[in-house]
Amino acid sequence: MNLKLMTVTSAAALLAASSAFAADLAAYEPAPVAPVAAAPFDWTGFYVGGIGGLGTGDFEYDLGVVGGPSVLDGEISAGGAFGGVQVGYDWQTGAWVFGAVADIAITGIDASASISSGPDTLSAKSELEYLGTVRARVGYAFDRALVYGHGGLAYGRTEQTLSDGFAEISAKQNRTGWTIGAGIEYAVTDKVSVGTEYGYVDLGRKDVFNDGALRIGEDVRFHTVKAAVNFRF
Repeated sequence: MNLKLMTVTSAAALLAASSAFAADLAAYEPAPVAPVAAAPFDWTGFYVGGIGGLGTGDFEYDLGVVGGPSVLDGEISAGGAFGGVQVGYDWQTGAWVFGAVADIAITGIDASASISSGPDTLSAKSELEYLGTVRARVGYAFDRALVYGHGGLAYGRTEQTLSDGFAEISAKQNRTGWTIGAGIEYAVTDKVSVGTEYGYVDLGRKDVFNDGALRIGEDVRFHTVKAAVNFRF
């Protein structure tokens, strides 16, 4: 009887120990694997894109005798839209990004004025036909966001038209100058980025009319705000 009781007791103890061990196995779970952090975005590489925006400012004029000082000065408000293409390259080291970009755009930026005296009206118009820039840019990257400054060469061509209602005189001027500004760009994907940019453009002063006696000078300076979509390689 004692042997039988001991056998039953041992079996019960073994069963209890097995249940506890099984419970321990059920309670154990492997430690979760830590997620792999995504690599920061790298701005290094070529890109091409489309640009569009608005330009606004004042075209300044001066009238005088050839070889003499100006006798009349004035400003005409200018403005209009523009659109074009750009190509560039960026190189990133640490968080700093260095690059170069060239763009060219057809513009509708113009300035016009008219003066009436009795039945006669004298009208003048100056239009910036196209605008191009070749610039360096330096920026600081916050992963996919890039804040930068830019500056360099600006060039374009203006066309002036003078009319008194009976006759019309027109001339075209090639211009060179400089530009400076700042912008921000964001990489939406690894291949596409969007941005917005401000620029101040100074295309300098030139005589746009000179008949040997009288001259008219024009100084072209304005502000631009544009948006861009870039495709990166």
